[in-house]
Amino acid sequence: MSDELERRLELAAMVVASINPADVWPSYFGRSRLSEFELQAYLHGALALPEFEQGYGAGKGLGLAVPGSRPHSGRRTGEDALADLGAAGRFLLSPERGEMERLRSLRETHLLHTGREEMFDRVVSTAKEYFRVDAASLSLIAEDAQFLKAVVGPLREETPRDIALCTQTVQQDSMLVINDTLADERFASNPLVVGDPYIRFYAGYPLHGPRGWNIGTLCVIDQQPRAFSASDRQVLQTLARIVQNRIDART
Repeated sequence: MSDELERRLELAAMVVASINPADVWPSYFGRSRLSEFELQAYLHGALALPEFEQGYGAGKGLGLAVPGSRPHSGRRTGEDALADLGAAGRFLLSPERGEMERLRSLRETHLLHTGREEMFDRVVSTAKEYFRVDAASLSLIAEDAQFLKAVVGPLREETPRDIALCTQTVQQDSMLVINDTLADERFASNPLVVGDPYIRFYAGYPLHGPRGWNIGTLCVIDQQPRAFSASDRQVLQTLARIVQNRIDART
């Protein structure tokens, strides 16, 4: 294995260890910091090679372990090996393979076909009451649709995925707050904003399944624009963690 390839693979191990590879790029390659796009493009091209093995994820010379890795006796190459990194390595996968892994993670939770659950209903009801909003839900983003595992308020239990606001939360991997949907060009013309249920405020926190893939959200929705303070964000995150702990316990 060449020295350059070895450095590239070590950068991938750093991603798994939650170390920003952009911070260490200068020391590895003697160059200035790259933009996130340039770095991700470089890593994707570097790691989509036969030489990449899941076994290397331990980070040769770095002592880094890959969480959730699966032991194997044979050589794993290409995107199969990259998929072993879980969501931590999602930007190294093709969009199609990343989505395939995300959907596999959702299926493994068994949330889609197990009906209503009292604990989830209680959390969603608590969120609606605490924030005094029109609706709250636990959403699951499947292949073509958003399904509501728990819901209180005037929301459809099934919505096309491409217009569901929670799809954006899942994609961006962080809390999404839209104080006024009509003032946000991403959502101003959304059918759920200009039509029933007339969403004007949205706040959602991502939930993940096995290997860290985002599978849905805990969200609150109102038909009037509103503020959402730092303490409000903390409460929503805390409620989402309660849901997340239950999801983790069943997988």
